[in-house]
Amino acid sequence: MLTCREMSDLASDYLEGRARWSESASARLHLMMCRHCRRYFRQLRLTITAIRATKPGHPPVDPAKVVDEIERRRSG
Repeated sequence: MLTCREMSDLASDYLEGRARWSESASARLHLMMCRHCRRYFRQLRLTITAIRATKPGHPPVDPAKVVDEIERRRSG
């Protein structure tokens, strides 16, 4: 099974669908057992979504709003 450190190294590739099948399977197994990595992956997924929502020529996303959204989703 992957360690938490290995999961953090794999996180972006996993969330972007670039991880190999064996890595994805190992990551899913680890996520089923590790609440800390589940939380980290949720936060990273929100960050990726916020970055993608920022379009060139538009004002940057307000960091306070991102933190508020993370807290709102964490509570819900």
